[in-house]
This record gives sequence, structure tokens and C-alpha cells, in this order.
Amino acid sequence: MIYFVILILLIILSIRYDINGKIKYRDQWYGIILVIFVLVAGLRFRLGEDTINYIYEFYHATPELSDLSFDTFLSSSSPPLWILLNSIVKSIGGRFFWVQLVQATIVNTLILKYFRKHSSYPFACTALFFLWKYQWYNMVVMKAAIALSIILFANDYFLEKKYKKGFLLVLLATGFHQSSIILVIIPFLTFLRFNGLGIFLLVSAYFIGAFLQSKLGNIFQMLEFAGGVSNKLDSYLDTKFMTQEHNLNYFIIRILPVTIYPILSLLYIKVKCKESHILRLEPLLMVGLFFQMLRLNIDIFYRYVYIYLIYFIIFMVHFFVEFSKNSVRLKKSLSYVRTIIIVFPFFFTIAFFEPLLHIDFYPYSSVIERSIDTARERFYSGKVAYYNLNMDEY
Repeated sequence: MIYFVILILLIILSIRYDINGKIKYRDQWYGIILVIFVLVAGLRFRLGEDTINYIYEFYHATPELSDLSFDTFLSSSSPPLWILLNSIVKSIGGRFFWVQLVQATIVNTLILKYFRKHSSYPFACTALFFLWKYQWYNMVVMKAAIALSIILFANDYFLEKKYKKGFLLVLLATGFHQSSIILVIIPFLTFLRFNGLGIFLLVSAYFIGAFLQSKLGNIFQMLEFAGGVSNKLDSYLDTKFMTQEHNLNYFIIRILPVTIYPILSLLYIKVKCKESHILRLEPLLMVGLFFQMLRLNIDIFYRYVYIYLIYFIIFMVHFFVEFSKNSVRLKKSLSYVRTIIIVFPFFFTIAFFEPLLHIDFYPYSSVIERSIDTARERFYSGKVAYYNLNMDEY
């Protein structure tokens, strides 16, 4: 219920402030949404498959600051700044939900600030983020989410040719997730546009990914295993996500939402909104699409696609809103119907395959009342590497 209340509130605010252009209390409502996002994620209790592993590691594998040593960082699969964050919280007598609150504060503050900085429709961007990836960023890939939210601002510095600041932020992000280090290549990719060369590189990325997967598939599997997510690796292997044997569901999930619609949005904006300030982000959208084409054959690149989903959201929201407003020859009601028809496949896909009601997140439970859902716990017991139901650990 709480998820739907928040979603309805975001839709109302999007209509009032983004579509109708109202100003009164706009900043205050954006701040309220941020607080809600932080509290819902930060005060959750045993929600998110990876969270269960993080809880176990916090109580059973994280030393206090006085016991930290160089060997601690070398022997752990977790990145150093994540270890340090957990160790600080544990040393001052905090519980794991303190870590959740810190993580949720960093991630949601930076992402919502980024929407506000770059989009004319920040509430609509926030609504799509909430519907699509809020739970994933806040309740599953906690370490990676901190890294990706930092990388967003590193990308801005790269576009502005402020390379030192950009590289420093990449280094900071790498402290929370090691795979971020590869993004030092971004300054060399800011030339990308959706033109003949850009299309050639996207198509080439698909075939390069297919070639690398056929030759180096086992290495990619080991890299994923080394990332500390062996339980996910088993899932990928079971569903053939690490091979080229893709079924129809794979292409519906992977191609439609995060390939076709960002390209469609970009083309519309380039033709109909030529003066839009978000076109300065086109190179970053193209980088995301490049990683997406690689991911179609090498699923480990999902790590990088998730960073650039924020750009996909910004472009798609701009397209959805502007397309609905562009009704010179249509009545407003018919314009909205036309827009619904165009965007329905996208929303149907994410609603059907990535529902808010996934057992990982629903029903919602908080550290205040600490209710246990037996179906979810049975699911965890068979999926989570370090499953441990202990009511005193939260």
C-alpha cells in the first residue's frame, strides 16, 4: 500500500508542477519526496535479497574501527569505503538500518538533485525512477547505487572538461564499487552522438559483445563471481543470461524499455525540441546505449547500464511530456490518448516484469514494527547466500 500511495502522490505532483507549471510549494514538495524516499528505504526491515547478505556481513564479518587493518581490506570482497562505512556505524553502536539510512540519503539526494539540475520535469523523472528502479537502487545494489549516483556528477565534469574533478569522483565511486574504475574512459567518449558514426558503434557493440562472449564467456562468469554475487551468477546461468541463447522474454525485458524508448526519445527531442538543454547529455545517453548493446550478450555490463538509466529516464520523460503537449492539430484529450498508446508498451513492460509487488519488497516492513513475511523468508532461504533470520539483527 505504501508504494502505491507514494506513486499516486508523485503522479499528482508531476501533473501539478511539471505539466501545469505551478510554482507554489514546489521546492517544499520536492524536499518532502526526498525525505519520504530516504525513510522508506532507510527504515525497511529485511527487504531486498542483497540486503539480507549485507545484514549478515555487518554483524558477522565487519570489524570495528579499532580492529580494522590493511589485511581486512585485502581479504574482503567488499570495496574499502563500504567496509569503512559499516565499521564506523558498528563502532558507534549503530544497527544495520543506520547503514541503510546513510546509503538511502546519499543515493536519493544525489539522484533527485541530478533530476532537478538537468530536467524541466523533475517530479515526472522522480515518479518514473520510483516506479522503475527505486527499490533496486535502494534495497538491492546498495554499494553500486552509491557509486552510480556519484558517477552522475563525474560525468557532468567530464562534459565540462573539468577532468581532475571528474577523475576524483570516479575514484571516490570506485571506493564503493570497484567496477566504477572502468568509467575513466568516459572523457574519450563525449564525442558520441546519434549520427552515422554513433549508430555504427552501437551496432558494432552488439557484435563485439557476441564475439567476446563466444571466446571469453568463462572469464566473464568468473568476473561476476569475483564481484561477490555468486548467487546472482547461478540465476544468470539458469536463465541463460550469460549466453546468446535468448528467448522472447529476454528481448522484451532487455531491449524494449532500455533500447528502443531512449532512442525514440532522443530522436524526437533532436527533431522537435532542438533547443532543449538536455541535448548536452546526448553523449552520456549514447554511452548508456553502448553498454546496453554489450549487455545483450555479456550480462555483467548491467552494472554500467544501471548508471545510465538515469539519463534514459531524463530523456524518456522529456519525450513523454513534450509529445503529450504537442497537440496543435489535436484536442488535448486526444493528444493524451495518443501519448498513452505510444508509451503503453514501455510501462506495460516495466510493470509486468519489474512490479512494485515483488516478494522482495512487498509487503513493506519497517524496523519500527519488524513484521516477518513467511513467504518472503522462504524465498530468501533458498536464494540468499548468507540467509540468517535473527530478529535482533536489523
